Amino acid sequence: MNTPDFSRNNLDRTASPYLRQHEDNPVWWQPWTREVLEYAKERDKPLFVSVGYATCHWCHVMASEAFSDPGVADKLNRDFVSIKVDREERPDLDHYLMQFLLATRGSGGWPLNAFLTPEGKPFLALTYVPVKPRQGMPGFPEILERVTEFYRSEAHRVSDFALPFGYGGSGKRSTPAVGSPIAPDEIAPAAVHRAHNLVRREDRIHGGFGTGAGAGAGADPGPKFPPHSALLYLLHVLELYRDDVVEETVRRTLDAIARRGLHDHLQGGFFRYCVDVAWTIPHFEKMLYDQAMLLWVYSLAWKVLGRPWYREVAAGIVRALDETFADPDGLLISAHDADTDHQEGLTYLWSDGEIASLGADEREHLLSLFEIVEGGNLEGRHHLVRRDDGPLESADLELLERMLERRRARPQPGRDDKIVTAWNALAAIALVHAGRYLDEPTLVERARAIYRALETRNRLEDGRWIRSSREGRRNTVECLEDYAALLYLTTMLAEHAPSEEKFEDWVPVMMELEARIDAFRHEGGWLYSLAEDIPPVPADTFDSPTPSPKALAEAALIRSALLRGAPPPPPVPLGPDYQEDFHNLAVLMQEGEFYLLEGAELLPWRELPANGMQRMSPRETWCFRGICRPGRPEEWNPPAY
Repeated sequence: MNTPDFSRNNLDRTASPYLRQHEDNPVWWQPWTREVLEYAKERDKPLFVSVGYATCHWCHVMASEAFSDPGVADKLNRDFVSIKVDREERPDLDHYLMQFLLATRGSGGWPLNAFLTPEGKPFLALTYVPVKPRQGMPGFPEILERVTEFYRSEAHRVSDFALPFGYGGSGKRSTPAVGSPIAPDEIAPAAVHRAHNLVRREDRIHGGFGTGAGAGAGADPGPKFPPHSALLYLLHVLELYRDDVVEETVRRTLDAIARRGLHDHLQGGFFRYCVDVAWTIPHFEKMLYDQAMLLWVYSLAWKVLGRPWYREVAAGIVRALDETFADPDGLLISAHDADTDHQEGLTYLWSDGEIASLGADEREHLLSLFEIVEGGNLEGRHHLVRRDDGPLESADLELLERMLERRRARPQPGRDDKIVTAWNALAAIALVHAGRYLDEPTLVERARAIYRALETRNRLEDGRWIRSSREGRRNTVECLEDYAALLYLTTMLAEHAPSEEKFEDWVPVMMELEARIDAFRHEGGWLYSLAEDIPPVPADTFDSPTPSPKALAEAALIRSALLRGAPPPPPVPLGPDYQEDFHNLAVLMQEGEFYLLEGAELLPWRELPANGMQRMSPRETWCFRGICRPGRPEEWNPPAY
């Protein structure tokens, strides 16, 4: 076999489509082979290994930017042996380096750019890096210079990175690594990396994530669900680290689902999901948990992004809860059917005749607000979709009220009027957020009333909380989700206690719920329920569509410990983005990315960052990232990255 010429780009001699995409780069790329590794050892040059795949967007971007830059190429060719890897050809190598990236940065993605000793020990891994510095992050040429200096002085101290057999989680080093050419705070924090991973899943045409992302010809037609937990995670990250790309993504999704067919524009609130990627036609079912999660989202969006329309959308959800979900005891029923008289959406759709029967001025006004197309958008009928986003004028609102009165005269969908503990608690949590950020303290009182009514309806005399009840009958199974949502709610209600004594009144309640939650721990994980008539079932870990029971429990336990000044629960690692986003929000909290304030008086919630907790106390202190200081912070400046 001929010895490769290492002073040229050798990817033209490979078969991989991905590697061939880089064959014209001025970088002297090599495939991963034994000969290349031996060459690096002989010359004592560190390896620069870049892993990707043929359809990777950010791989293409970095190829056209950094890897096409003559200055970058000169540095790589002089000081490194540069290797390109197709992850689909070498999934073993990709997996090993990805676990190193996850273990050291908290999140991963492609291109996966890793620096290794010639013996194959990784000591730095990054994803996409621009050529020029951006948002406090060094450019790729500066990173190369630092890596070169680090290797010359510290290479002998780089330790092995080993994945144990039976591996099933985040990679761990066999011994701690020492030193790094890049300080952790000089690369965007793990929270922002995770946010960017979510951004890559976005449907940049219609908003939303997952199904239909990057929509266009051939895109999956749906269904498309509102991404509750992903939006909550991104909004909390934006409160810490302002990022234009993340903010644009959040706004696009928030605007799309509020403007189009998922939203009930006449009465407020939202349907369960849409059957198309453009959010035009919903499945007309309405669920309490969707109202709860989206009230939480839009209240937080108003606080973080300050767009008045988000406040209006949140207020509309409160109206929908009051008018369509409330039961006589002040609790909230579970759902409304999609069908009316066995026809889906009959209550909500408009015929050509109904629209034609409006007065000329009223009809023109309606056409100016909504996309009314000839022949309708659903089987000859019209489902209302806004033309533009943003708050409505008073005349617009008056028109919508008249349309709603007409709709109320129609037959209405059936109702599922059982009272589910977790869903009522989630709605109460959302009402607390709305009360804080919409400056409506009565909503906090409403949340407290829901808790008390739940206590009467769904708590047994022995202290156990049951899953649900209806018409005096109780479903007595105990579920982790219910206890977790209740604990989270009580931590928020405790924050609104007007004096230290009343805050302390909540402490035994929180401790009792903590003990109940502890009963769900099982073999290093969590049980879904304590039911004894089936084998043990592990609690779900995905947010679908509410926060997973595990994530909700973790977040509630962390909040409770922080507010009570108790030792924190064991640390939890980051989970997959778009699957465990509420879990990752709990990780942010556990890592100190939340402000905790104590004082004789509560600060107005609108003045605090959204990532804030507070409790009454004779002492005045504030804590952030594990450091506590006396007094109050003079300003809330999100750290740069």
